[in-house]
Amino acid sequence: MKKIGLLTNFERDKELKYTREILDFLNMRGCPVILGERLGKALGLSTSENIYKEADILIVLGGDGTILKTAGQASKYETPIFGINLGHLGYLAGADRHEGREAIDRVLNGEYTVEKRMMLKTEIGGRAFPPALNDIYIRNKEAAHMLKLGVKINGQYTDTYRGDGVIIASPTGSTAYNLSAGGPVLKPDTSLIAVTQICPHNLYARPLVIGACDKVTVFTENSGDSGAVFIDGEYLADLGYGEEITVGKADCHTYIIKPTGLGFYDILRRKMAWQRD
Repeated sequence: MKKIGLLTNFERDKELKYTREILDFLNMRGCPVILGERLGKALGLSTSENIYKEADILIVLGGDGTILKTAGQASKYETPIFGINLGHLGYLAGADRHEGREAIDRVLNGEYTVEKRMMLKTEIGGRAFPPALNDIYIRNKEAAHMLKLGVKINGQYTDTYRGDGVIIASPTGSTAYNLSAGGPVLKPDTSLIAVTQICPHNLYARPLVIGACDKVTVFTENSGDSGAVFIDGEYLADLGYGEEITVGKADCHTYIIKPTGLGFYDILRRKMAWQRD
């Protein structure tokens, strides 16, 4: 029997009612369950020193943001993640709240596939940062001012972007901020990178799709500009004049569990229809 690591979003399940339901269901199925420190303390149960390493499967209760926060640590040990969506869209989750136990049952019975998702690595001034599953974006620290960013691909100057910033997205992240900014949707099992301007101040602006082996370098062109760098929606660092940020494919991957039955385009259609409704 596989060891199941259980993680939850305390904001989405404040009283831990749903978390307890899932824990009781796993216990009923006879699964060895491993809890992270915070959840174990909240439930008065024993905890794991490294849930990401010890678990065979991580069940994550929350939205896409919760899965993104889990991905960095899970990727170190190639531990697959099965998400149950307690949020809104939930592109990364394998099931919604109402079908959680049924979906877990299928996973425990081996009725699932594992998707290997490309991640992005980031360097600023030679300093490496944790990998991103979704995207890296640079925007102006002064929200009311336009940011002038130079962009190079594989060291070759490509263009100067004038606007609110630029998004560098993985295939997984193509349906996140990149999609909202008018970027392309990439199939998650491809090895591609999308480079999309945010609110560009020109008429010819178009997103770029480049290969996973390519490297994108971004730098501020005005001495008075200061960019703020975000990885998977979390503030990382400032990008001052004369500094460069380089983004490329990471060596690690995130492994996402999907119960059999729904493909990427089924999920995309359902989520887009949910937004329309």
